[in-house]
Amino acid sequence: MKLAVNGLAGLRVLRDLRRRDPSALRRRIDPPAPDPAPRKRWTVGALPLDALLLSEPPTKKRPLDVVVPRPAQRLGAGFARNTVYGAGVRPGSFVDAGNGVAIPSPELLFVDMVGRLRFPVLVLLGYELCGTFGRDSADPMMGSVAFGVEPATTVGKIREFLEACTYLPGREDAYRALTYVADNAWSPMEAVLATMLTLPLTEGGYGLGELRLNVRHENPPELVARGCPESRVPDIELAVAPVGFNYDGRGHYDLQAVAAATDGPGRAAAIKDARSKYVDDLRRNRELMAMGKMILPVCSEDLFEEGALDALVVEALRCVEAMGAEVPGFAIGYLASAGAAKRRQELLWSMLPWSEAQDYARELEKKSRALKEWLAGKRPKCSV
Repeated sequence: MKLAVNGLAGLRVLRDLRRRDPSALRRRIDPPAPDPAPRKRWTVGALPLDALLLSEPPTKKRPLDVVVPRPAQRLGAGFARNTVYGAGVRPGSFVDAGNGVAIPSPELLFVDMVGRLRFPVLVLLGYELCGTFGRDSADPMMGSVAFGVEPATTVGKIREFLEACTYLPGREDAYRALTYVADNAWSPMEAVLATMLTLPLTEGGYGLGELRLNVRHENPPELVARGCPESRVPDIELAVAPVGFNYDGRGHYDLQAVAAATDGPGRAAAIKDARSKYVDDLRRNRELMAMGKMILPVCSEDLFEEGALDALVVEALRCVEAMGAEVPGFAIGYLASAGAAKRRQELLWSMLPWSEAQDYARELEKKSRALKEWLAGKRPKCSV
């Protein structure tokens, strides 16, 4: 059996490979012609459900996205939705995922998700593919996260791929989304924060421009000689000024471990560990300030509480002004619109790991479809 899948099916397999066998992403091939052998024709029974990470077979209502090199090779089965990737795509644009399954390379997959994902979520996917964390294939929003994994690709590699393809649907939108992606995100929450900060106001973000993530800065020798670390790494920095952000989530200080400790030694150890992290964070921010960098701490409440991220961004903009710089084309007054603030908050909530996220995501998708219909002249009954 040979079959190439794309869309969400390809993304699911890629996420699994990143966590289980990242070297597999370097096995580049051309998309294989579909072959159901040893079966004579394509049926649901011919599909390797385990290799595709499917808990149940695809149906006509929930089809499997497949790729064929030529139009004549399309699968006629009702459970398949075909995409033809032919001569316009750069050679070696697929990955041999094993068990007869091929998926788009990370670079092609980014383009392939144009139109399948809302634009901000496509940018968020870019941070994941170019970062060092891996989302769960079965439950990317709420499932476990793998940290310290090899990046699937880089912004530069995606851009090079786009330039090498002579014809590729979604190419221009992928270029536009790539403008707001940066390499080296270390966690999903960091990626969500970066996405919101860099997305333009018209897309529901804050429009703070280009970002740099997890860039290591050397401490001066006189500090190192006095026991300070040789370097410090702020999570996110603005390109326009030495201002940035460090995200410290709920588990960072592990206060639950302190509360759960029942005996004296255990509680003392838990308190010491939390205190050690707290002190190190204070010293990190102080040392970065000594390097001329103003790094604002960010907590989970700044993302989950309504309006809190707006306040944080205003604080950051005041820091930028204090540094004698400015964000081109931006004014704090742009954040004053109550309607825009509501849209920003809904977008942010739709990307966070909590149970209500899917509700906000569905509502945004509904509004997006309604707006497209309105622009197409269909005039839907609901207002957006």
